[in-house]
Amino acid sequence: MKESVIIFFERIFPSANMVLIKDQLPTLIDTGFGSDVKETEQLLKEAGVSPKALHLIVNTHYHSDHVGGNYHLQKNYGVPIAAHKWETALINSNNHEACSAVWLDQPVEQYRVDTKWIHHNQL
Repeated sequence: MKESVIIFFERIFPSANMVLIKDQLPTLIDTGFGSDVKETEQLLKEAGVSPKALHLIVNTHYHSDHVGGNYHLQKNYGVPIAAHKWETALINSNNHEACSAVWLDQPVEQYRVDTKWIHHNQL
């Protein structure tokens, strides 16, 4: 692939929008609600990227409308997940405050942040 292409997926409220960076190492920014994961897979396929070809998921923050699809994509396709180091600690320790799932009335299946690639001084 010669150039990177950035594809914006506008989701129906309240599920979060997503961004796909389509290049040699495709990266998905946010995954929407878990209940929308089949639609997420379809959007990726329509963009020409198989879910199993994803190199990385990057979460902007850990609210359930941004991370709900993480578990499915990680479990079924082995996609690593990156998040800010402060949220990584909460997610990986199974903290009940993480993901705001109760507040948003959307369950989040437990996923694991694989890397702390995002630091507050990089934002």
